[in-house]
Amino acid sequence: MIYLGLPDSEKEDIVNHYVDEHAIKKVVLIHGKSAPYLLSADRVTYKQVILYVYFYRLLQEIDQNTLIVVDECLRTQNRYDLTYNCIRHYINRTSHIIVFQLLPQIDECNDFMILFDFVTQSQWKRHKFDAGLIADHAKIERIDFNFSFTPIYIMTPDSTKQKYERKKKQLFDNLGVRDPHTIPRNLYLVGSGDKRAYIDTRSLPLFDNGKLYVARNRRLNRDNVATYGDVLPDRDYTIMEFPYRFIDFSDFVYTTRQTNYDVLLADLKVDRWYLQRYEEWKDRLDETYASL
Repeated sequence: MIYLGLPDSEKEDIVNHYVDEHAIKKVVLIHGKSAPYLLSADRVTYKQVILYVYFYRLLQEIDQNTLIVVDECLRTQNRYDLTYNCIRHYINRTSHIIVFQLLPQIDECNDFMILFDFVTQSQWKRHKFDAGLIADHAKIERIDFNFSFTPIYIMTPDSTKQKYERKKKQLFDNLGVRDPHTIPRNLYLVGSGDKRAYIDTRSLPLFDNGKLYVARNRRLNRDNVATYGDVLPDRDYTIMEFPYRFIDFSDFVYTTRQTNYDVLLADLKVDRWYLQRYEEWKDRLDETYASL
């Protein structure tokens, strides 16, 4: 069974019901995030899965009376990743599998087939995303996350625009054989000063409404600006800048459960590119939901 979008508060009840219904004697929880439930289960983190001390012990202990719960383990798009292969070895020891995941993919619909492999013991490991195949062989319950992005436009002065052009030329001139994605990642930071000025203005007592912002790192040194790695649960954030990796944004969504985002958008091409990139990501997510 695959459960999408469920809060942690509902997961333990689902697992306990399954344990009672199937006379399960052992529960193994493999979790990619904190998973504050099933504290009495045999708990293994995603990073521990490949360690010999866990791998060989679990292969010996897991049997047909074991339930494996795979929670938030969609961590890479590589379907043949070593960690996924180790999880498959565990799963092949039992027919009792529950998968919990907030979003059905990291980037594109084929990512969902990793979750599908978990509940089908990888019988169709070489098949791409196929809605008919999924419907025939997997049971799915879900809460869809429908995202929206609302830009807050920030006008930059000529000095910022000139700095942007100089930086762009420097990055292209020195690119060589390096990853071309370093260009937008670095250009995206050029408008930070103007976004910082906006945040500082809105943080004055006259405007202060307790608004929080999220940025890529701690360089702003502001109490109301968090990084993607240290956001607080169930709080709303305005996006100062998107992370480059979609998995970082997925982790952010998992923690905050936020679906509607204000986005600081400087009048620079790279800012529009990032917003479009995430709008297209949202569209791909919506298409997957519609197919499931």
